[in-house]
Amino acid sequence: MTLLQKRKLRKYLARTLRSERRIKLYLLNLHWVKIKKQKERRRKKTLIKLYKLSRLRMMRSMLKSA
Repeated sequence: MTLLQKRKLRKYLARTLRSERRIKLYLLNLHWVKIKKQKERRRKKTLIKLYKLSRLRMMRSMLKSA
């Protein structure tokens, strides 16, 4: 989320949701939720790559010993 998007979100919140604190906090928290999801996706990809590398290494060692 860029600075401009953050600024627009804050302006929108200030304009429309002055009294509804729960919704305001939810919308501010969306940014952090997006970051968290992105980190989870990245972590999953790296774990899959590491798993594939370890399996490949194990297969190669089995072929060398055979």
